[in-house]
Amino acid sequence: MGKEDKLLSHAGRQTGMKVPEGYFEEFVSSTMSKLPEYPERPKVVEMSRWQRIKPYVYMAAMFAGIWCMMKMFHIASQNAQSADLDNPPQSVVLAMDDSDTFEYFYESTAPADDIDDFELEEAVTDDYASISEFEKDFGYEIKPEYDNII
Repeated sequence: MGKEDKLLSHAGRQTGMKVPEGYFEEFVSSTMSKLPEYPERPKVVEMSRWQRIKPYVYMAAMFAGIWCMMKMFHIASQNAQSADLDNPPQSVVLAMDDSDTFEYFYESTAPADDIDDFELEEAVTDDYASISEFEKDFGYEIKPEYDNII
């Protein structure tokens, strides 16, 4: 007799585990009754036309922005290539050749229209030694009550 046969004769083939009568016949129905209610599928909300095309509009705006950026780089590189570094004023003229560019830089560097009184008085006194010179240049006659100011 081998070792296995000795073990089988001593313990036997019965493990003490049994399936109750009709267990597998009732298994599916009893398990389904124990499960919670299955929620209904949520209703699909119909998307509006804007919701459907919004990603494409955003993508088109992105590509338009990239195109504008590349166009500006191209214009800037053309001006940079045509500029002569030996003659800076000539390169400034080339850069300012475009009227939009000129207006942009002129407006940002142009003096303000509202100069304070002190600066105006200083400019006039530097240019004119007397009121009579000022009157001659501008054809302006100062009222007699203001003669004592100077």
